[in-house]
Amino acid sequence: MKAWVIPTTLFCVGLGLGLSGPILATQYMEPFMPGFLKKPLHPLEGIVTHKQRDQDRLLVTVTTQDGTILATFRKQVAEIDLLVEEEDSITLDVREYEPFVNDPLVLKVNKQVHQVQIPNPVPASPPPASMEQEHLPHSQLESSPSTGESFEKPEHILPSKT
Repeated sequence: MKAWVIPTTLFCVGLGLGLSGPILATQYMEPFMPGFLKKPLHPLEGIVTHKQRDQDRLLVTVTTQDGTILATFRKQVAEIDLLVEEEDSITLDVREYEPFVNDPLVLKVNKQVHQVQIPNPVPASPPPASMEQEHLPHSQLESSPSTGESFEKPEHILPSKT
């Protein structure tokens, strides 16, 4: 009876690897596979209606023409959080419409353009008469108040004589 134990065990292990191998290999080998062997992209476009960041995940609610999707991102959380804002148009790669999706591939993000209205500038009015500078006599401009020394000022600083 012991002669059948080893072949039966090897058969069961081989059967398990043979059935699970193609499923697991496609997940890990897909980046290295040529384009014609990869699964086709099924882009699903929608508008981000809500975004919530937790410590280790990012929850994004996307409204599409088929319905609403809750996408949970656990990889590249900080990058996707910076990239995606509410009311942005986003394209996700999903197999088909599902209400809950884990780590979908983000194919494209179109930012919502916000119109910023610039208020009309108020025309500058001349300063009131009380704010005008006093014109000092020419002798006070040329002499230093503490020493009485005189110095020459450039002509463009001197007040014009009228």
